[in-house]
Amino acid sequence: MTNIPKVSLEDSLYVLQLARETALAQNRQAQAKRMMPVVDEMRSLVTNPAQTASIPPSSGVMGQSDFKTLLNVTQSRVNQAPTVDSTAAVMDRNRLIGAMSEANMSDVDIARQFSITREEVQLVLNVQQKNKVYGGGLR
Repeated sequence: MTNIPKVSLEDSLYVLQLARETALAQNRQAQAKRMMPVVDEMRSLVTNPAQTASIPPSSGVMGQSDFKTLLNVTQSRVNQAPTVDSTAAVMDRNRLIGAMSEANMSDVDIARQFSITREEVQLVLNVQQKNKVYGGGLR
C-alpha cells in the first residue's frame, strides 16, 4: 500500500484543525502557533495527494513476495464485478483473512489490505473460530 487514502488525509486534517482551534479557544497561542505548520503541511497533502510520501517497504509477512502475490490475486478478484463465483471469492478472501491473522497480522492491517472495516475482519475471525469449536459445520 503506497498511497494514503484521501479520506484518511482529510480526517487527519480535520483533527489537526480542531486541535489548533481548541488551543486558540483555550488561549494557548504558543501551542496553536506551533501547530500551524503541521496543519498547513497536512492541508497541502489533502489538496495535492499525488505528492504523498510512499510508505516504506513492509517487513515480516507483508513483505514476503509470495504473500504479496497472493494478496494481489485476492484483491483483483475482490475488485471484479460480482459473478456466480462471488461466494467462492468471499470464501477465499475469508480464508486469507484467517491466514493473515494466524500470521499475527493485526485486524487493522488486515482490514487495510482488503479495504474493509476492522469489524468485518473481526466478524470473519469470530465465525472461523466458532466453526473450529463446532467442528466446522453450520448448525
